Amino acid sequence: MLKRMRWYLWVLAGIFLAYLVVSIYFMEHFFPGTTVNGESADLLTVREANGLILDQAKGYELTLLERGGSEEILTAEQLGMSFSETDNVRKYKRIQNGFLWPRMFWQQDSYQIVPDITFDDDTWDDTLSALSCIQEGAAPEDAWVELTADGYELHPEQQGARIKKEVLKESVRAAAGELAPALDLEEAGCYEEPSVTADCAQITELTKKLDHWLSTEVTYEFGPQTEVVDASVVSGFIRLDGYEASIDEEAVKAWVAGLADRRDTYKREREFDSTLRGIITVSGGNYGWEIDQEAEAAALLASVEKGETTAREPAWAREGKGWGENNDLGDTYIEVDMGAQHMWAYKDGALVIDTDVVTGNISRHYGTPAIVAQIQYKDRNAVLRGANYATPVKYWMPFYGNYGIHDASWRREFGGTVYLTDGSHGCVNTPPAAMKVIFETMDSGTPVVLYY
Repeated sequence: MLKRMRWYLWVLAGIFLAYLVVSIYFMEHFFPGTTVNGESADLLTVREANGLILDQAKGYELTLLERGGSEEILTAEQLGMSFSETDNVRKYKRIQNGFLWPRMFWQQDSYQIVPDITFDDDTWDDTLSALSCIQEGAAPEDAWVELTADGYELHPEQQGARIKKEVLKESVRAAAGELAPALDLEEAGCYEEPSVTADCAQITELTKKLDHWLSTEVTYEFGPQTEVVDASVVSGFIRLDGYEASIDEEAVKAWVAGLADRRDTYKREREFDSTLRGIITVSGGNYGWEIDQEAEAAALLASVEKGETTAREPAWAREGKGWGENNDLGDTYIEVDMGAQHMWAYKDGALVIDTDVVTGNISRHYGTPAIVAQIQYKDRNAVLRGANYATPVKYWMPFYGNYGIHDASWRREFGGTVYLTDGSHGCVNTPPAAMKVIFETMDSGTPVVLYY
């Protein structure tokens, strides 16, 4: 029995001694199945593992992944890197405790270990300064807004490829210090970024304001004709200063002045569809429409600021009787063809009087002016006075200064060539019966078109 016990003790002692010898061995050697930086380190000593790491480092290359898909490769030599053994190998070996070697049968270890690295600053700076991404990178462009003929266009930001040099140097130093195989410059924040993007607050506020102003639609009504102020017009009122927008009051005034130039008829020529001669040109006088430019510019500016949709007439400094197919005269007017010595009166487009008349005496230079005027007022039983006459009339309708339309009961002949030698002092002499109808039918303000 005693001999058997001794035999067991010798066996146990042998096993312990073998365990101890193996443990001592693995105090300096890595367990089987161990990898360092992806390569096998089975049974390598600390020194041998350092050698493996140094061999790996000698072929180190860092690939710079640039915006747009370009790449640049930097070698350890270009980066001014030199390598030496690192105490980290022994630290990892201590973690892999030699007395725990039996665990190698069910657990394998994988370590990432870099050697001690030093950089030659001159080589480092020269290499990074010569990189294509630093030499050739285009600057980023901020988002911006461009006014167009009918609104605006938002140009989104452009990322560009300009490098932030200090960030690049720090990122490359960090990546190389870990022997990282690649560095994505965009992920590392190495590029300069636009300071203004299409979705930033200042662009959003600007486009919101522009959309509001450009939604304006003011329709000016001139009888059957119209002019519209819409985005194509409003865009010309807007001024951009960086990312600030304003409405140029002078541009609004200039547009209203142009509207007045196109639409004002007061003292201006206009086409007239005459009874006998068709379309002719008439002008002058005291009749017509004239826009109050100051008032209308203020009203239009207010409409644009509100983004208003409306239809209206402009503010008038002077108003005619109405708008119609016959330009600014409307459908109620008196027409005097002094060449034909004839007068017509139209009420709401219907002919109410068609009569011969006698106008100013041409031989004595009393010719009736060819103008577009309007009835100033109506008077019954008036006395017309001049330098050497006082003539009573039953119906008096002055249209321009002392010129007017009145009955001439003393005349026995109207029309023809009477006016050349026996005409009036400038008024339109009218047969009494016809004058009564005109007086009773036509109101003050009625346009009077006179032409030769």
